[in-house]
Amino acid sequence: MKRFSIVLIMLVFCITTHAQNADVQNKIAEIRKMYNSEMEWINTMLGDEAIPDDYITAKVMHNLAGTGQAEETIEFFFNDDFDEDLGEYVSSLDFVRKTSVYTIAERKSYEEFLYDDAGYPAFYYTSFTTYMEEGGHYVEKYVEIRAYYDKGVQFHTVCKVGNDKSSLKEAPLTEELENQLFLGFLQFGKLKDALNGMLN
Repeated sequence: MKRFSIVLIMLVFCITTHAQNADVQNKIAEIRKMYNSEMEWINTMLGDEAIPDDYITAKVMHNLAGTGQAEETIEFFFNDDFDEDLGEYVSSLDFVRKTSVYTIAERKSYEEFLYDDAGYPAFYYTSFTTYMEEGGHYVEKYVEIRAYYDKGVQFHTVCKVGNDKSSLKEAPLTEELENQLFLGFLQFGKLKDALNGMLN
């Protein structure tokens, strides 16, 4: 009887785990579909002169301690919907691309921010180079992080680290990379505020 109970518990655990994994994979598939649809729309909008453009490109130049002159290019892609309560059109943010180049440190980072239909974070991607401890000393590494959100709540993360883009392998998030992910998440709200300040 004990053996049967243990087998039953293990079976229930496996079924529950499989259902949770399937749910996560379904959510990831939905976000990827949303992302691909957004990329297709952006490419169509930018490539067709007959389609009105809904985007802003901002170039930010500033001097940062330890990294020198920094140049950021931020592209805001948005749409205009009629707000019944306000009785006017309001611009809402769909997607942001951000590239940062630091001259003295010779570092470059790239970020993408995808919002869902309700304006919540849906997907965050970043790629950058950093120094990580390996074998008792620090070496330069290339990092890619993807984070998936359900109504703004993170439910899945993929981190890959390598010597360059061609040698990436999945790796656990270190404390430094966790901080990068947290700072990326905070930007979702700041970018929305920036767009609202410019348009609404």
